Amino acid sequence: MKIHGFYLFRRYTLFIFIVLLLLAALILMSLRVKQRRGVEYFDALLMESCSPFLKASTFVIQTLHGVFQEYLFLVQLQKENTLLKQRMVELKKENVQLKETALANERIQKLLRFQEKIPPSMMAAEVIGQDPSSWFKSITINIGEKEGIRKGMAVISSEGVVGQILKTALHHSTVLLITDYNSAIDSIIQRTRAKAIVEGNGENQCQLKYLLRSEEVIIGDVVVTSGLSGNFPKGLMVGEIRKVEKAGQGIFQFAELVPSVNLTKLEEVLVITESSLPVQEEKGKKGRKTITIQKGK
Repeated sequence: MKIHGFYLFRRYTLFIFIVLLLLAALILMSLRVKQRRGVEYFDALLMESCSPFLKASTFVIQTLHGVFQEYLFLVQLQKENTLLKQRMVELKKENVQLKETALANERIQKLLRFQEKIPPSMMAAEVIGQDPSSWFKSITINIGEKEGIRKGMAVISSEGVVGQILKTALHHSTVLLITDYNSAIDSIIQRTRAKAIVEGNGENQCQLKYLLRSEEVIIGDVVVTSGLSGNFPKGLMVGEIRKVEKAGQGIFQFAELVPSVNLTKLEEVLVITESSLPVQEEKGKKGRKTITIQKGK
């Protein structure tokens, strides 16, 4: 009988365990009704034993919530950062364009103020190319035969003489700079009125040829156009003397000249399309021509 009872107990263990739990629950309920304080002590003990698990679960949930919120915040921040970078690039581009426009306007205003002092008709042009070789000193401008440009016309800027037209195409022209070996311009020293020919030496500088040894020349003397060649009006700034030598026994002395125009940074120039009388003589004429500047294409 004992063995049979043992087997029955093993067979119905789960059922017996459930029944015992129900009985325990009934007993607790009865105690809760009869002895409230004892049940409260039991509830407190149960809560105390479960609180570490509750704290751990609460911590995990809060941590996961915080991580999720931080992830969403970082994603949003990254989007805003990308938008701000794009806006910054756009603003930089606009700033560069505005600066270029301001500088271009400043140069054009300078050319317009300069043209008021020069009587010939002139046409403005933009420099669109420069000879890359070291043997030739020339630039390309964006006006040509279609705009009435011809070989030999003088090219200047607000700072002084640039060169002259060497060859032309339909809408482009090549300008031979005054620093080229093949360039020659009739000039005079402003202080002493001594005559000479300004020729290029191919090194962004020029030299004075056929300058008599008897003429007084000092470093710092200004050289201007003489007006004798016809294509350049009289009195245009050519450059400043930086070196003088009287070595040898010849009748001429040597002088080196630095152009008044920075030929390596040219962006706009003026082409003199008509020759005229010198400025001093023209001022006394009543029928003085109106000066116009036309923009090349």
